[in-house]
Amino acid sequence: DAAMDPKPIPPYYCCYLLRSTGGGFQRPALYIGSTPDPPRRLAQHNGVSKGGAKRTARDGRRPWEMVLLVEGFASRVGALQFEWAWQHPAASRHLNKSRKKPKEGRKPPARRTRLSLQAHLEDLHLLLRTRYFAAWPLTVRFFAADVHRVWKGWCDRVDGVVPRHITVVGDGDCEEAPLGQQGAGKSKVGGVKNIQTDYAHIYGYLEKGMDLAENLAGLHCHLCEIQFNQEDLVTVCPQASCKCVTHLICLSTKFLDRASDEDRFVPLEGNCPACNETVPWQLLMQELSIRTRGRVMFQAMRRKEKRKAQKGTKKGSNMPEGVQYSAAPVTDSETVLDLSQAHAHVSDEDNLSLDDNWAELLNSESEPETKTNPPRVEIVIEDSDLDDAISLG
Repeated sequence: DAAMDPKPIPPYYCCYLLRSTGGGFQRPALYIGSTPDPPRRLAQHNGVSKGGAKRTARDGRRPWEMVLLVEGFASRVGALQFEWAWQHPAASRHLNKSRKKPKEGRKPPARRTRLSLQAHLEDLHLLLRTRYFAAWPLTVRFFAADVHRVWKGWCDRVDGVVPRHITVVGDGDCEEAPLGQQGAGKSKVGGVKNIQTDYAHIYGYLEKGMDLAENLAGLHCHLCEIQFNQEDLVTVCPQASCKCVTHLICLSTKFLDRASDEDRFVPLEGNCPACNETVPWQLLMQELSIRTRGRVMFQAMRRKEKRKAQKGTKKGSNMPEGVQYSAAPVTDSETVLDLSQAHAHVSDEDNLSLDDNWAELLNSESEPETKTNPPRVEIVIEDSDLDDAISLG
């Protein structure tokens, strides 16, 4: 059953913090959610397009702005886990384990309701330092300068430090230099509307990987030098000019051997053994997941690219075989791939209530979704239904 097949890693998933800019209120409201498409989700919250959460539609709180995004989740479930922990810090096992224990014999202080911007940023900082989430290749992207300043002020005061591999980007109207180390391809995009949420930016890499994988016969692993079998799981270097192909386990072992964290089971990145360029592990796995689980989807992408090339509408028709991934905005509307007729990786989950379905979602984390509606690459899920809009206080 095709509906039960494992799905490719989605092109984009994030958690976000909304802030109300509607007038007539002493304090703006805040809202935490997750989405695979921030521009469309923001339009829904603001009533520009159909959808959005009821909590963000009432009380004249519109318009809303997305003041920050936490990017880099490899699955919908991963984003939902982070979202829930951020929404419910008092109940999250990740945060409770990381908080300092009160001295023995003293009554623990009552847990205050965390409603303010400062509180949400403190909880975010702690979440990024927890053992579970600290291992993920995440990026925190700020679009509001005042929110970024609050974050930096807390970073200067708090004892703990966000892991170096988690990139913090000052975007939008943030004028000061961003905190943390800038990762490859983690440049400014200018605004939420420019967030790229499809596979268009890595199409060349996907095409290269698919072509190499279909002709494995006679090729050898660059590391162990053993000839490939057609069914082997192999990784392909994303660099355009590099033809390095390795066994998945060989490259993983090499990357982990050179990692500074001896307890890590999944690499973050490493240097290609052929071209020596730094390669993000999640990008390698995204390409592999599409090659092994999303062939129908890729063929639809390829047909669309060919049609555009034939019509002469595609910019830069001589696309190189290798990767051209970056965080730069896509200005050509035709680059957004409409794959509603293809068997893509996820299905729409409009009107999803995280609070009502959270246990079920966690229990089915390793199980594929079984919805029968025609799936699409670009999807929309609802924010969690919070008890109420969260006010600054």
